[in-house]
Amino acid sequence: MKRTGIRFLAVAVAIVTILASYGCSGETAGPSSTYRPGAVVDEKYAANYQTLLDGSKVIEIDVTIAEAYYQEILIAPEDETFYNADVKIGTDTVTKAGFRTSGNNTDLDSYSEGSEKRFSYKIKFDKYVDKQKYLKLDELYLLNLKNDPSYMRAYIALNAFRAIGGNSPLCSFASLSINGNPQGLYLAVESIDDSFLKRVYGNNDGNLYKSVEGADLLTTSSLALLDQKNGGDTSKADLTNLIRILNEMTDGEKGEIESILDVDSALRYIAVCTVMGIYKSYLSKNPDNFYLAVNNGVFSIFPWKVSSAFGGASKDNGVTVDISPYEPVYRIDMFARPLVEKLLAVEEYCTKYEGYVTAAREYLEKTPEMIETLDALIGEYVKNDATAFYSYDQYLVAIGKGNAEDNTTGIITVKEYADLRNEYLKSVNF
Repeated sequence: MKRTGIRFLAVAVAIVTILASYGCSGETAGPSSTYRPGAVVDEKYAANYQTLLDGSKVIEIDVTIAEAYYQEILIAPEDETFYNADVKIGTDTVTKAGFRTSGNNTDLDSYSEGSEKRFSYKIKFDKYVDKQKYLKLDELYLLNLKNDPSYMRAYIALNAFRAIGGNSPLCSFASLSINGNPQGLYLAVESIDDSFLKRVYGNNDGNLYKSVEGADLLTTSSLALLDQKNGGDTSKADLTNLIRILNEMTDGEKGEIESILDVDSALRYIAVCTVMGIYKSYLSKNPDNFYLAVNNGVFSIFPWKVSSAFGGASKDNGVTVDISPYEPVYRIDMFARPLVEKLLAVEEYCTKYEGYVTAAREYLEKTPEMIETLDALIGEYVKNDATAFYSYDQYLVAIGKGNAEDNTTGIITVKEYADLRNEYLKSVNF
């Protein structure tokens, strides 16, 4: 039977299950994917979520969802349909939260043909209850770490931006269960949305844009590749202005760029991406995985989905360890990345950037210590993870605690990449 036929049959079974569970009248006694918003927000969640996502512990998260709805998720994960679920975080339970899969269609659809059902997920606490938050957090991503046998790439990389004075989403490791069934170790990441903007800026008044693959900021064709996630002005006039001013910069001169861009945020972003080898980013052949946020008329750039760090990107596997910080792009020419080329051509900006590269390199140098700390935190979770994409032995190799010659994942180990990149950067005086 073709896959479409299987899917049709499975959806029909799910519908029958729902009717059997709740009665043929259609009146539901349980969760509903169309729960009516407007319930009163529970004030016990008035504290701030920063302590939850400080990385000091593994968060226990248990999602309870109607089994029929969960089966629909398993049948068609690529649809990314929200369903009503109760989410228990530690000892707290948030009821009627939105729960769905998260990821690109290629990634999610690849599970549907096989037996793997360990998806990445998004929890939207205010999806069905107006203004509901958990510890003032409105959205949480649960990343399945599918392409990282070390489990550590994204965690270390996200913290690198803050280590040199920039901003990035907060994160902590999480042990996830769905309807009481263990799903393994995830990385819980603060969504770049209202809560993030309030934490960084103190307000969420400005426009927020999320990149789609190909958003190079070279021409106004990028406008269609930057999805607006927040803000009342939907004209994208601010983006148009940013692209114009950026590309009109005369080589070596600032022009009007400081009127529209927080240059420091961009320099820190570029520095961390190149030092940490994050080449599924603005610096890559297919630029992606970044946000642009506006505060008081000025843009800042923020990182997203940094699990390609330490040579984890496809076709990398250590190739990028000797990329020059002065040409910090991968598989593309500098002129095609104006946010990099135009800024680094300005002597004052380049000098600041050099300082950020050095700071990021010093952070990279601490990778062995960070690995030890994180292994002590998550090692047993990985060892006992029956749903893992990689074996415990592969994990040990990936963090440098096994024989590198036994690396069967096709992905350079975190420690090896860090050592090689650190050595190269020192050799060119960073």
